[in-house]
Amino acid sequence: MGTIDWSAADRADLDQVAAEVRRWADAASDSPLYRALALGIAQDPELLRVVARIDNVPPLNLLFGAVRLTTSPADALAAWYPHLTSPAREAGADAVAAFRDHVLAREDALLAIAQSHRTQTNEVGRAAVLLPWLPRDRGAVHAIDLGASAGLNLLLDRFAYRYRGAEGDTRIGGGVLELECDDRGGFDLPARVPELATRTGIDLSPVDATDPAAAAWLEALVWPEHLDRLARLRAAIALRRSTEVRMVAGDAATALTEVVATLPPGPVVVWHTIALYQADAAVRADIDAAVDEATRHRDVTRVGLEPVAEHPAAAVRVGPSFDRGETVAIAHPHGRWIDRA
Repeated sequence: MGTIDWSAADRADLDQVAAEVRRWADAASDSPLYRALALGIAQDPELLRVVARIDNVPPLNLLFGAVRLTTSPADALAAWYPHLTSPAREAGADAVAAFRDHVLAREDALLAIAQSHRTQTNEVGRAAVLLPWLPRDRGAVHAIDLGASAGLNLLLDRFAYRYRGAEGDTRIGGGVLELECDDRGGFDLPARVPELATRTGIDLSPVDATDPAAAAWLEALVWPEHLDRLARLRAAIALRRSTEVRMVAGDAATALTEVVATLPPGPVVVWHTIALYQADAAVRADIDAAVDEATRHRDVTRVGLEPVAEHPAAAVRVGPSFDRGETVAIAHPHGRWIDRA
């Protein structure tokens, strides 16, 4: 019932790395380019050697992010990236060849980026997945985001939401940035967005979205074909500049205990979205213990969206422990839809 952990037991074994890459490709159906590149990497010993040198997870996300960050309109590879070329070319063997040339010519620089950065994708579309399970009618809520990256999801109450269902659309909130989500399960949706009393993001290395270099890395983590996500990210970064968010650097369990102890009275909601899959079982157990301890003294709700072994999509779970929590839905990892488990 736990999160998916992606790390080859022996990175010197390129067969293991190739199997890891193929598994990643199976989950990349939303990006024809990245799927094609991953399948090409899985058959190329030189590219597998590059992936094996990335001592960070998930290595493909980091490599693809580093490549996107270093690709300019003048590069041959730009022909397959819609944000650099319009119309972009269809992914195929020629894309893999151009990618191979690009990577091997810049290997050391790309590895330096991959080793020094984290996969801190700050996908605000995931807020639409969280919203139906946040506390309702309990007054202003203290929000804490674990693995918060730049804290953009802590603007949850400043977004508008459009859920498309069998009976028509439901719009919630009045924010200028509207998130769209297919409600495939006919869920009980809230009438309004919650009021957030405070916003706290916890991350091992918080991202300053107002820093151009940091914002560029967040953009580099967006998959090439997802121009709608790129536009949403840029709009959220602009909104973040006018919103007070407290960002705390540290491990989630220790920082969570310290943050909860300093909050004013009121209910607390702790959430995490596609973040804890990067943590091992011991770290997740420490987080569970911190949440459990907080519930002894506060009204605390925990909502998690994480990839799990038993569903091809990500699971939405509610409860003090994600691994043992109730699966209330499954969802697209970028928040495009929610459905019954």
